[in-house]
Amino acid sequence: MVLVAGLLVPSAPARTEVGAPSLGAYRGLASWVDIFESRAWRRPGRAVADMASHGVRTLFLETSNYSQRRAVVNRAAVGRFIEAAHDRDMAVVAWYLPGFVDLRRDLRRSMAAIRFRTPSGERFDSFALDIEASIVDPPSRRTKRLLSLSRRIRTRAGAGFTLGAIIPSPVGIELAGDYWPGFPYRKLDGIYDVFVPMGYFTYHVNGATKVHDETAENIRMLRAATGNPTVPVHLIGGIADRASAAETREFVRAVRKHGILGASLYNWSLTRRRHWTELRNVPTNPLQSPASPLTLPWAEAVGNVPGTAEGHPKEVWFEVAGQPGTRTLTFEAHGVDPGEVEVWVNWALVGEVAASGPGWGSHQSVQMPDAVLRDSRPNVIGFVAEGDHPDWNEWGVRGLGFS
Repeated sequence: MVLVAGLLVPSAPARTEVGAPSLGAYRGLASWVDIFESRAWRRPGRAVADMASHGVRTLFLETSNYSQRRAVVNRAAVGRFIEAAHDRDMAVVAWYLPGFVDLRRDLRRSMAAIRFRTPSGERFDSFALDIEASIVDPPSRRTKRLLSLSRRIRTRAGAGFTLGAIIPSPVGIELAGDYWPGFPYRKLDGIYDVFVPMGYFTYHVNGATKVHDETAENIRMLRAATGNPTVPVHLIGGIADRASAAETREFVRAVRKHGILGASLYNWSLTRRRHWTELRNVPTNPLQSPASPLTLPWAEAVGNVPGTAEGHPKEVWFEVAGQPGTRTLTFEAHGVDPGEVEVWVNWALVGEVAASGPGWGSHQSVQMPDAVLRDSRPNVIGFVAEGDHPDWNEWGVRGLGFS
């Protein structure tokens, strides 16, 4: 892993503005560059241009790791990455891999990334700590060092600076057994603003259905482990060149169904056209509340109704148990124009929401054909609106029934 260039300003505060940290850098589609990705480092501008052409909104850029001699590897190229990305309205998140052996060194290198400046004064939009090294044993000692380092980074970065925690996959931690028992999800949730789980289905499963299910399980486990159903998440799916187009498609569908902030595959140089085609469907979600998938029946308004329901501006997904036969979905709609909102069942388009006028319209229904409903697996039902970040359409549904 390698990274960074620019001017280190030790005396500069990490952030001067006051307020809640922005999650913008973790929303939507991202791509990754580590310090060993020579093709990207030779021509940062070209790499960034390629990412932008595929709809990437954020570059995760590694600055160093615990085994490197320098706090920021290749500072000049790091500066070029940041400036090229910002010129294309892309965010850049610095990431560093600590070993937890020398916490002072890990802290210095983390802060070197946070305080990094390009020659023109630009900086990273966020910093994420890559939490995975298992050099320190036992795991209980590693946990204490992780939390100590994390608190020091938070203190020095300031409450307003956005910090991400890149963590091992919850499924992977469980599968590994003695790798990291007692992983401190809840305590990390109190320090970091967003989790970036290394889902890495490519290490665990093969086949589209299994990829979907493991991705969904990672999100479910993280929400349960933190005790926070709306915990901010940007999920890394797997090693790109080990993933098929169908597996990537199901990864994206699981991400969409759960309404998390964003998603990515690792890394840029391994991502092919077949992956980009599917990854373009990763939405640029806000922090959704309530968290998807919702359950039917559902009474409250959801969608993008100003002042009433603004948590699902692009799409909202519901899950219902296996159903034999044809079923009917009923609901009221708000502010919907003709052809503006589609209805999907298990990723098959089954209809549109009829125009409702500027307010809440009368009840309407859409048939759920037996041919698209699953008998033995959960069914996913979605409302997908036109418009995209930041130009969302105004629309909403409420009073949903399923019979």
